[in-house]
Order: sequence, then structure tokens, then C-alpha cells
Amino acid sequence: MNPRKIYLLVLAGLEWFGLIAQFILILNSRAASPGELMMRYFTFFTITTNLLVGIYTLALLVRPTHRFFTHPSTQTAIVMYITVVGLIYNLILRNGWSSSGLQTLVHEILHSVIPPMVILYWALWVDARSLKPKVIGRWLLYPAVYTAIIFIRGAVANWYPYPFLDLRHLSPATVILNCIGILVVFLLFSAIYWYWGRKKTL
Repeated sequence: MNPRKIYLLVLAGLEWFGLIAQFILILNSRAASPGELMMRYFTFFTITTNLLVGIYTLALLVRPTHRFFTHPSTQTAIVMYITVVGLIYNLILRNGWSSSGLQTLVHEILHSVIPPMVILYWALWVDARSLKPKVIGRWLLYPAVYTAIIFIRGAVANWYPYPFLDLRHLSPATVILNCIGILVVFLLFSAIYWYWGRKKTL
């Protein structure tokens, strides 16, 4: 078995362990009804992005020539999204959570282990030299749609997954400024990965 496939197996194993464990933990929290807790699980950007990584790694293992997931634009977008997940958690959110035991382990896997592993995979095995500047606009569609869904659901369910988006405790102006700041982060890392991809030598 080649090193790339072994790496993907380890990455996929860690990813799906973290996702499944987090799903069980949130259901066992009994903080709301089971249906509501399931909805909350899927409204965290960490979860949706790690699910994307999980599907991506499985696709590469099962169908190494998968047209969508082997496209350099798709692979670079995924590494950009998971980079932002790790960055925001470790710089902004880490000290705002209180956890122990398995929950702490899961937090570390999803926010501190998976992101650098995906970055390393992309750096070693993804040929992104053909990327065009226009891909950056497409990469921003996912976080934009996610944000819109969060605000719609927040208005209906009166619950927000992240404190910097919580309109129950922050003014609309503050939340808008936070969204602009996050957009700048996505744009910055989109530009970084686009430039890095164009300059890679494999």
C-alpha cells in the first residue's frame, strides 16, 4: 500500500471517529429534544466542514479518480475551509468552551488534528497549478450559504451555534462586522491557497 493511501486511511479513520463521537455526545447532552440536538449538530460549521472532509477522504479511497473530489479546485476549497475551522476555533473559540474526557479529545481531533493533516495531504499530493483566479468566488459560496441558513434557523429556533453570530446577545451591527471579518479571513486564505497552489512543484 502506498504512503498516500495509508495517510488517507488514517485521516478518514480519525475524521469519522471524531464525527460519530461528537454526534453521540451531543445527543447524550440532553440539552434539548433529540430532534433539536440533531439539527444543532448539523448547524456547526465545524461539523459540516469535517463531514465534507470525511466524504472527500472516503471518495478518494473508494474512487481515486472521482471527477469532483479529485479536481484541484474542489481539493483546494476543502483545505481552505478546514484551515479556517482550525484557525477560528484555536484563536477565538477555544477558551470559550468547557469540556473534559472524550469531548475534549473530539474537539482536538476536529479542530487541531484534522486541519493540519488535510493541509499536509494537499501540500504533498494535490496538483493545484492549474487553478484560475475565478475559483475564489465559487469557494465563497459554501460559507455564504451556511451563514444565511444559520441566521434563518436562528430566527426560527432562537439558537445560534457560535457566540459571534448570536443575535440574541449581540447587536445586528456587531454581527455584521463579525461576518465581514470572517469573510476577510476566507478571502485571505482563498488567496493564499490559490497562490500557493499555482506555485507548487510536485
